[in-house]
Amino acid sequence: MPALTFDHVSFSWPDGSVALENVSGTFSTGRTGLVGRNGSGKSTLLKLAAGLLAPSSGRILTDDGEVAAAPGSAGLAVNDRVALLPQNLTLDTGMRVAELLGVARALDAVRAIADGDASPQRFDEVGDDWDVEARAVAALAEAGLEPRMLDRTVGALSGGEAMLAALTGIRLAGTPVTLLDEPTNNLDREARHRVHDMVRSWRGALVVVSHDLELLELMDETAELHEHVFTPFGGPYSAWREALEAEQENAAQAVADAKKAMAKEKRQRIELETKIARRNRAGKKKAETLPPIVANAYKRRAEESAGRLRIEAREKEGSAAAALDAADRRVRNDDSIVFDLPDPHVAAGRRILTLGDGEREWIVQGPERVALVGPNGAGKTSLLRALLDIPTHKYGASEPDPQEPTPDDGDPGPNCRTHASDDDLPAWRRCAEASELHTDQVAFLPQRLDGLDDAASAIDIV
Repeated sequence: MPALTFDHVSFSWPDGSVALENVSGTFSTGRTGLVGRNGSGKSTLLKLAAGLLAPSSGRILTDDGEVAAAPGSAGLAVNDRVALLPQNLTLDTGMRVAELLGVARALDAVRAIADGDASPQRFDEVGDDWDVEARAVAALAEAGLEPRMLDRTVGALSGGEAMLAALTGIRLAGTPVTLLDEPTNNLDREARHRVHDMVRSWRGALVVVSHDLELLELMDETAELHEHVFTPFGGPYSAWREALEAEQENAAQAVADAKKAMAKEKRQRIELETKIARRNRAGKKKAETLPPIVANAYKRRAEESAGRLRIEAREKEGSAAAALDAADRRVRNDDSIVFDLPDPHVAAGRRILTLGDGEREWIVQGPERVALVGPNGAGKTSLLRALLDIPTHKYGASEPDPQEPTPDDGDPGPNCRTHASDDDLPAWRRCAEASELHTDQVAFLPQRLDGLDDAASAIDIV
């Protein structure tokens, strides 16, 4: 049964570039993984489905009617029929997590009544939702988030925690159709597995865009968006990939066979021209011995016969060329860009970074690759910021990143070093105090890239 239908949908950006052209297809009521190359229009398709963008032409339908465009921000898009968790999630940093979950009004009313407020308005705000706090806390726990997080602001969460909280809010909303765009991008391994568990038990239609192959394996169906063509497949990503590779092998073999057929028809046409030329020479000698009227008739029949043979040869060669063109179109020749990056030639013994926690030290030296791991909210990004000791706006965002932890009261923030010896300091802060960069040649790619110029070309940004 279709949950979401695209009917000849097209969309162009203000500069005239075409993102989607005449796309038609249907998402079913189960779990569907939407795949396609970067830039194929997957995120745009989801934003159109959620009403954040209006199609240039065509319609988007749910079982309840046409989706109405209501352009919004990069935050959560939730209406009565469709909810979208966008790839670049931007949330109001002052928003309470309870608000993000959609339970703030009922939660505040229950707490007010418990404190003695018996006004009718409070009871109206609660309705039948007296267990709202228990449900919200259970939902947070399922996502691996602590109950106390219910009253924290979004700005106090890490990027991964904000994503998990937003996903929990969408799940509590219970919309018939849910669209998730790269939901596991900022999550650690444990958090990703929690998202996987949530997806397994998801109610309603679910469409997921992701590079997380484990997540895509949980899908009932896979749909591909390739060169503005929507193609559904009944199975998870691995089965779709296997079918695609087999189809491409067949397509490559069809091209090879078509090239052989084309070469054969060309060779036969050349041989035909040679044979016709020989016949013409022989006919001219024979015509010299015949009466003019007979010779002319003989010449006319020879020309007609040669003409028919040439037409047949051209038609065969044309058919072979058309077959080759059709076979060639089935083979994907997706362009790719490769960057040949210069080697910084870091000497093997050169000390780059000293990491410590006050008791131990780790030395990073030479051309090493080091993974900094830990659960969401542990302070990984905060540690990097403290080591760099630069203002937030200098590495990608015009304002402090709302998805990174906000220091508690009295903490001067991740970009300001202190020399406190308080054992209650978070681990990342203690590590920052005991660590030191030994070079000022540092590049930093942040979690979010809000500072990029949307009007600039890709090569300009590079």
